[in-house]
Formats: sequence, structure tokens, C-alpha cells
Amino acid sequence: MTSYIELINNAWELREQGIISVHEHDLYNYLLHKCNRLNWKNPFNQSTEIICAVLGINRNALTNRRNRLKQAGLIKFKEGTAKMKPAEYTITCIEKDTQGDTLCITLTDTLSYTLDHTLPYTYTKDKTIQDKTKEKGTAKPVVMFRKPSPEEIANYCRERKNTVDAQEFFDFYESKGWMIGRNKMKDWQAAVRNWEKKFTGKNHNAASHDNTRPYEEF
Repeated sequence: MTSYIELINNAWELREQGIISVHEHDLYNYLLHKCNRLNWKNPFNQSTEIICAVLGINRNALTNRRNRLKQAGLIKFKEGTAKMKPAEYTITCIEKDTQGDTLCITLTDTLSYTLDHTLPYTYTKDKTIQDKTKEKGTAKPVVMFRKPSPEEIANYCRERKNTVDAQEFFDFYESKGWMIGRNKMKDWQAAVRNWEKKFTGKNHNAASHDNTRPYEEF
């Protein structure tokens, strides 16, 4: 099963690889937000005028960006008929389980299609990596980051016998979208160990009031 945050992370992966641009990413995040606000009604209808107003773009820009998202395998859409029937959007591969409270998504096909059918320079770069991989042996599977729960962080801190406040650690990175600077976090346990080093010999309250050492350095 894949959560809302994992859908967001997947889009960030595609943006980092240059498969979608910042503008296309902005449109996708807006559509994902609307789908979430509608309790994951999928497909759903949304007025072109409203999208253009919210994102500050014109119809031509919207057309180009949603076509690009469709090519990347992230959405599907049907044109509307003026104000009588707004355009219909589908967040690709999302469906609800029988309980109606869990989202699931298959990312493998989307990523495979995207990497093989996008910009030429992207394909060339990936092909070079594949050639090098064949020379060295079987490539290791790519593991996508999974956000830990406060309980998992607390358990790991107990194992480490450190003084890191698990809830403070979770709240801090949750507010930053689990980014470290401009990069997405890859290993939260490594981040805990970094905090552990910073807080050696100090309690977490003292650290939180130390204005001379901003959290960004973590």
C-alpha cells in the first residue's frame, strides 16, 4: 500500500531526474491536493478557470503541462464542455481498498514507461548507467524512502541509548517534508545518528534553545 506522502515523494523523484519540470510538478501537486480534499474521488472534475487562477497561468500553459504529466504517466484527463461539465482528471493508478480508507498505487509501470519514453537526454543518461551496470554486475534495487513513525524513531533511539527526542525529530523533518537542505532524506536512521552526535553531552531542551546553531546544519 502506498500513502499520500509516497505519491508526493514519487513526483519529487521524477522532478529530480528532470522528467517533469517545476511547473508541471506544481500542477501535479495541485491536482493531488484536490483529489485528497475530495476524499480520493478519482476521477474528479475541476474547472480550467480555477486551475489557471490558482496557479497563475493561461490555458495554453495548462494544456502543455497536463499533456506532459499525461506523457509521464502521472495523470489522465478528458476535456470538459465549457461551464456545464468541467474537465475530468484521474490521478493514475490510485484506487481505494474495500475498507475505503487506504490508497494503493503501482509505481513500477509508471516509472518504467517514463524513463523509456521521455526526453532524449534522460534516456541517454539512463542508458549509460545501464551499460556501466552490466559491466559491474547486477544492479541493486532502488529503495524509496519511507517516512518513519514517531514510535519507530523512539525505538531506534532507545536501542542507541541516546538523548534525541523522537517526537521533536519527527516534527522537525515533517515540517520540512523530510528534506535535508535541498535534498530528500534517504536514511532517517543516519539522520538520527547525526542528531545524536550534535546533542552529545546536552539535553534536547538546551539544543532547541541554542540560537547560534540553526537546525539546517543537521
